[in-house]
Amino acid sequence: MSSLRVGVDVGGTFTDHILLDEKSGVILSYKTPSTPYDPSKSVMNGLRYFKDKGRGNGLNGLWMVAHGTTVNTNAILERSGAKVGLITTTGFRDVLEIGRQTRPHFYKWDVDRPDPLIPRYLRLEVTERINSVGEIITPLLEDEVWKCVDIFKREEVQSVAVCLINSYTNPTHENRIKSILQDGLPDVYLAISSELSPEFREFERSSTTAVVGYIGPVFDKYVNELQSDLQKEIDPIPALYIMQSSGGMASAKVEIDKPHLTIESGPAAGVLATADLGGRLGLLNMISFDMGGTTAKASLISDGKPATTNMLELGKEATGYYGVRITGLPVRAPSIDLVECSAGGGSIARVDAAGLLKVGPQSAGAFPGPAAYNMGGTEPTVTDANVVLGRISPDFFLGGELDLDPELSRHAIEEKICSKLGISLEAAAQGILDIVNANMVRILRVVSVSRGYDPGDFTLVAHGGAGPLHAGDLAQELGLTQVIIPPNPGLFSAMGLILSNIQTNSTVTRFMKATQNNLGFIREALSREEDRCRKTLNKEGISITDQIIEKHLDMRYVKQNFELEVPIKGSIDTANHLEEIVATFHSIHERNYGHSDSNAVVEIVNVKARGFGIIPKPRSADLPFGTGDLTGALVGKRSVFFKQSNGWLECPHYDRVRLFQGDEIQGPAMICEFDSSVVVLPGQKATVGSLGELLIRAGKEINNE
Repeated sequence: MSSLRVGVDVGGTFTDHILLDEKSGVILSYKTPSTPYDPSKSVMNGLRYFKDKGRGNGLNGLWMVAHGTTVNTNAILERSGAKVGLITTTGFRDVLEIGRQTRPHFYKWDVDRPDPLIPRYLRLEVTERINSVGEIITPLLEDEVWKCVDIFKREEVQSVAVCLINSYTNPTHENRIKSILQDGLPDVYLAISSELSPEFREFERSSTTAVVGYIGPVFDKYVNELQSDLQKEIDPIPALYIMQSSGGMASAKVEIDKPHLTIESGPAAGVLATADLGGRLGLLNMISFDMGGTTAKASLISDGKPATTNMLELGKEATGYYGVRITGLPVRAPSIDLVECSAGGGSIARVDAAGLLKVGPQSAGAFPGPAAYNMGGTEPTVTDANVVLGRISPDFFLGGELDLDPELSRHAIEEKICSKLGISLEAAAQGILDIVNANMVRILRVVSVSRGYDPGDFTLVAHGGAGPLHAGDLAQELGLTQVIIPPNPGLFSAMGLILSNIQTNSTVTRFMKATQNNLGFIREALSREEDRCRKTLNKEGISITDQIIEKHLDMRYVKQNFELEVPIKGSIDTANHLEEIVATFHSIHERNYGHSDSNAVVEIVNVKARGFGIIPKPRSADLPFGTGDLTGALVGKRSVFFKQSNGWLECPHYDRVRLFQGDEIQGPAMICEFDSSVVVLPGQKATVGSLGELLIRAGKEINNE
């Protein structure tokens, strides 16, 4: 009987695997270097480990591989996607170039915007026009579409994006163009805006369609090759599911047509795992902080639910605004609200031409990696700084499977930093950490302060291979009262993959006032979106008893430019129900913008439904209580440099696997495990919880004791 699930999260440096036996509750883990040249290789390497070494009976009974992938993100960031052509309405070929004339900083005119993914000579126009209510004003001239086909053939495009003005109200012309392209270019990937993003706002819809056209062939090839590898290695072949940016999974056969939904695939899983852990611990307000080898990501969880957004923005600095000031490539996709920065263990430190110490955005990646890896890397990284300061033990890194050479770390920092700045090795290494910590504090403030929340009201949950190394410093800087380090923090996102439910989303633009006169139209629109979600869940094989539908409305004050998402709790059958929804909108507006107007007219712009197919969750037994004697967990002592004491301190070094519930560790101390190391700063205290989590009391609370 099928009872095994595997979660695989591909990161920039390592690929993490979690195997769950649903019958016994046993969980196995494996971590292997990523293979950027072909990400599927590291995926299969981990599966082969479970098959050949990790279990006595191989992978018999494996029914699901839940996958978090960076394939689409990398294709955009590296500009390695397909050659794309665009067909649009006459007069609109330059929408991708013009974009929005707004800026993250009002008085900064030299905004660096990314080049369009589709060059102008491949952006073609056809005669047609549909107005904003879906009426055909000018019929489609099909001869012009066939001329586009001839041009695309000559240019050997791999993909065609189709985005006509107002097609979200009436897709007739886009459907006809799609039919012509299927006849004239049968082997070319097609991205149709009315199928991908049937919402208003021409630039965002055009950008989303262009992104899908750009990454679609890459993602299609990757998924098909991975499924082929699974079929060769595992019999019967398990179902492949891909994590979406929204925090839910969908089968590869569904995702393959909507690759833009997976752009923040891996990071979303870590937020889901954080929310699940918080639910089990009785915590409702948390900040998920994930620091890996290449980037650091932050997301806020309020009242037990991750913050969400309707639009991703790729290739831009985190500004804290809700996508209002566009400087990157906007993508319309339901997503967990993540803010990230180029701050990971592999981030490279350097001295710039002005003599200033900088860290990132360049990364040493998996190969050659930090200098300490002894795989040819010579540039100093954040990992090297942690090694030099004693925060990472060479004897316990990846359970001792990867030998670190501290001398190589020292040499890299001395040669590239100390010699240029004329400072000591400790000052240089600490300077690297100070800079990377400042970058990460910034994104933590963006997801909290910039969203109208006090970070002091939240618990920081730090994960990723490097997150626990920096969590204590970040908590002190932000004034947080406590930090939680989950079990296996370096594999936490992979754990989130096997915790995630199946999810589908459906959205349609409908402009109407939020008044009693429109109550029937609102109910009808919500019902249609719910039906679409249930249809997809039925395709996924989810029984009706395991289906949950959530409904939302995007609302704004009349004449506002941007809307806020408002959840619908319960039914919307009466005028009183609608008044409650409008009151909720006023409250959300007040929290986000600092003001509201209960007398102003509110309008609805988008009607949404989210469907969830519930997957059984693994539940582990509570950790046994300890005696308070830490002798059995003590593996030695080592000198660690602490900024707080401006010097080296002798620290006890504990093996986390040997700790029990109730054990307390007073800082300064180091706690090591297979996939990460935890730093407990002087004045902080770590307590082992019932699930094996480490609760580090930090910031103002510990100072008041």
